[in-house]
Amino acid sequence: MNAFKLSWMLFKNNLKLYRFYLTVLILTTAIYYNFLAVNFNPYLEVLGEQSVFARAASSLCSIILFLTVLSFMSHANNFFYKLRYKEIGTYMLMGIPGGKIGTVFALESILLGGAAVVTGLPLGLLFSKLFFMLLSKAMILDTQIPFYIPPKAIGLLLLILAFIILLLGLKNYRMVRSSKLIEILNAARKEQKLPKIRWIRGIAGVICIAAAYYLALNILDLPFDWHMNFMQATVLILILVCIGTYFFFGSFLAIVLNALIQKKKLIYKRSRLVSFSNTLFRLGTHYRSLAMTAILCAATLAAFSGSLALKYFADTNTAVEAPYSITYYNQDEATGQKIRTIIQASSHQILAEHASHLLIGNVSYSHVYGKRGATCLITSYSEVKKSLRLTRPDNYQQILKDIEPRDSETVSILHSNLIFSGTSYAGQDFMIQGRPYTLKKEVKIPFIGELGGIGQYDTYIVTDKQYEQLKGNGQEMTLYGINISDPADSLSLVEKIAAVMKNPGDNLNSYAGQYQYKYYLLGAFYFMGLVMAIVFMISTFSTMYFKILSDAILDREQYKTLMKIGMTEPEIAQSIYTQVGISFILPVLLGILHGIMAIKALESFIHYQFTGSILTGVGVLILVMTGFYLFISKKYRDMAVKGWENHATA
Repeated sequence: MNAFKLSWMLFKNNLKLYRFYLTVLILTTAIYYNFLAVNFNPYLEVLGEQSVFARAASSLCSIILFLTVLSFMSHANNFFYKLRYKEIGTYMLMGIPGGKIGTVFALESILLGGAAVVTGLPLGLLFSKLFFMLLSKAMILDTQIPFYIPPKAIGLLLLILAFIILLLGLKNYRMVRSSKLIEILNAARKEQKLPKIRWIRGIAGVICIAAAYYLALNILDLPFDWHMNFMQATVLILILVCIGTYFFFGSFLAIVLNALIQKKKLIYKRSRLVSFSNTLFRLGTHYRSLAMTAILCAATLAAFSGSLALKYFADTNTAVEAPYSITYYNQDEATGQKIRTIIQASSHQILAEHASHLLIGNVSYSHVYGKRGATCLITSYSEVKKSLRLTRPDNYQQILKDIEPRDSETVSILHSNLIFSGTSYAGQDFMIQGRPYTLKKEVKIPFIGELGGIGQYDTYIVTDKQYEQLKGNGQEMTLYGINISDPADSLSLVEKIAAVMKNPGDNLNSYAGQYQYKYYLLGAFYFMGLVMAIVFMISTFSTMYFKILSDAILDREQYKTLMKIGMTEPEIAQSIYTQVGISFILPVLLGILHGIMAIKALESFIHYQFTGSILTGVGVLILVMTGFYLFISKKYRDMAVKGWENHATA
């Protein structure tokens, strides 16, 4: 029998073993195709600027997905190799050369990957219409994206997956060929060694994680006067988190477990000795998987909660960009009357009107790169107070307390089209119209909105007394705001108003226009972020699945011996649940903390609070992980206790 026929026979006989792996790989292939299809769908061109947002989100997700697929398939490959270790030894005892065995196993892994691609690609094609419908809904597009199969997307997908599959096939060949019969026969009796206790690395890991958390919580106010922008600080935090997580599981966890084992009163209760010692002895080879699990769990939470946060931001920030249904300035009284007449003649009703007064001035301040000056808007605290009482954002009464300045202070309302802010100047000294002030706070609240003529300027709030003094050196302008019924459906009305205005591009803003544009920008990232959260969740499951079941393979002989000397099956089950819990709960908890800190850093960056998104993400993740923990513990128990006969030849 040639190598291909033998590999085909082994592939068919082991389909039950590969069931979970195939399912995950098929789903991932289908999702991967749809991400690539966004970049090559010609019908997206008609969307203009909106297609740029969709393709940017798709490209980012495609890169992340490639790394995730590579990691997942590598972990699965190592698991299958350990599971079939004895099978390789049997072939060697039969006199089959290692090179031929390696060829057989390499071909089998290629057949496995090929089966996933052959099944996953048609599945992706089948559901591509649904994918684009959901994407259109997330971006609130008025047009339907026709069904289209881009050949370039299929070709690129096949090329990427072929590269990964052939790479793993080559790895399988080398692993099997380098295997030695004596090592395979003695694998079950191989003595496990305690990991080295490295105090310096363990403490350094905790310090790195603590430092990363501190920087994430103070990313716009870094200690020691570090001159770093948001992106530089983010890279530093990611490096510290990765190093800290690696050292935490590689060294600090060994220190903790070693200390617990020394406490006889704690360790000799029930079956804790077996669980804790097994975990400790395995850390030398498993700490990388534990660290990867924690990072994938953090990515899952960050993707899910981050997507919810973007959805919340899109909903909420529209009120910042368009405080009123219709906002305009720099118009004469006759034009203002025409605007009211047009509204009254429409199906919409005028609910409220407001006029805000402000000045155009100049602000200067010292910056890390020198002294800076810029045009700004100036208003009084009482003007902002009247506006917020009408627009009523969440917690507006608390906002009013927080932003009330003294005569020597000012509060900055960041301009509304600023989505991300990498630097904070709170606490610094400013000169406004030649007068000195200390910046008390930076906020994003509804006031000016996204007006082309003045919306790009920050607004500085001063006391009423200071405003009256500054008004003598500048020209005051009036900003008009009108609230109407059904503002989200008022685009046609806004077009009629623009027709009677002078320079409406700079002087007119509407809630309807900002609402749709914000979803064009963030809707794609929101939808694809949720899809990536599912992919990360699956990757977290698979990493844990293959790592924990690898332990079950190693523990079969140990638990069989323990039962022979009197340990009952319930006691073994209790030991297994504890051992799996240590290997499961610690990475999940640390991953949750990492994910929360990532969202907290995003809060500082966007100047919003995402508490609800964080709590929702944590709650969903804990619920799903609890179910998976129970499933994997039962699977471990079946393999280690009930499945000796079934797995004896595997």
